[in-house]
Amino acid sequence: MRAPTPRLVALALCLVGAPASAQVFTNVQRSGSPRLNEPGGVSNSLLPSSPIGIRDCEGEVWRFTVNFSGSASGGAANTLQYYVGADESACAMANARAPVSAGTARCWPIRQTPSLTVTNPTTPLSYTVEIQSRYLVDPEGGNCRNPGTTQGNAATNYLTLLAFPPSDNNVVGTYSITYDVQPPDAPFDVTASSGEGAVNVGWSYSGSLTTTEAGTSAAPADLQGFWLLCDPPAGNATSVDGGDGGDASVDATVSLDAGDDEDEEDTCGESALSTLDPNDDTAFQRYRCSSLIAPNATEGRAEGLSNGRLYRVAVVAQDLAGNRSTLALSSRCVRPQPVTDFWELYRAQGGQGQPGFCSARPWARGGAAWAWIMVGAVAALAAWRRRR
Repeated sequence: MRAPTPRLVALALCLVGAPASAQVFTNVQRSGSPRLNEPGGVSNSLLPSSPIGIRDCEGEVWRFTVNFSGSASGGAANTLQYYVGADESACAMANARAPVSAGTARCWPIRQTPSLTVTNPTTPLSYTVEIQSRYLVDPEGGNCRNPGTTQGNAATNYLTLLAFPPSDNNVVGTYSITYDVQPPDAPFDVTASSGEGAVNVGWSYSGSLTTTEAGTSAAPADLQGFWLLCDPPAGNATSVDGGDGGDASVDATVSLDAGDDEDEEDTCGESALSTLDPNDDTAFQRYRCSSLIAPNATEGRAEGLSNGRLYRVAVVAQDLAGNRSTLALSSRCVRPQPVTDFWELYRAQGGQGQPGFCSARPWARGGAAWAWIMVGAVAALAAWRRRR
């Protein structure tokens, strides 16, 4: 293949403003994402290289230090404008920038309200500009859930600084912004069984699962993990039979079919989880009853629950951009129950031995039955020894 001539290279660089981008946009920082307060999620900060997710658009702001050595009569806000496009070269061409005829534009001015915040302009220009995440994804509507001016749900947009009056060669600098506003696939086949003050939950997950060389399934590369949600919320005073120890307008209840016979599991009725938006952090944190569970996991444990109370549980997947899937609900309500282990039962029957290194683990299901079998075996052994 013939190598491009130096003249063509220079022309291409002029159009996209590549040489200026590293010098114009400096000290890029992100703040205000709800992911920063997430247990087991982002620890300190989100890097500029990390994609913007749906939840980042709730309140995250990007701050850029902008340096411009050109003339600036009238001040920064009057001589420079910010555009966003999915095509890096589009913002350098007047016939591709809005406003042009519908369907032709591939580059749009940021319509952020309030307008872009510019602080401390100097001459030559050096100032800080603040732009909300949602306008870096969708410069016209700021709608990350359904961006109307971007190409697909997982891509790159280019923030472009243009000097005015406009021309085809007025790009001051560009900065690439990656985003991913496509939620992951939801888990399925959710099962639940009771534990002591807890519910043991299992699920399946395929989504975009791949097969490794060893033939085993692996989680999608961008899957961060799973969360468990419980209704009523863990530690909440609302009872499942409608007796409200809190605010009935806020606390959700699980309605049961008539004829509840105190079995371990009951058929679930309506639940607040049925309509909960998992990407709404306020609602999500209210019903969350686990920490983030590993992406390859197919089981987890919802803890901090009340014995004897019925719970509806759900599983939600989360990707590395912080996007959450729709909820996968269990088909049954589950009632956590106290679990008596073998040694408790053994002593209750008059046994005097010490457990030593061996003790019975409280089983999630059927623990008491196994313990009684062991007690019966010990009693039978004792009776046999007496007959001898």
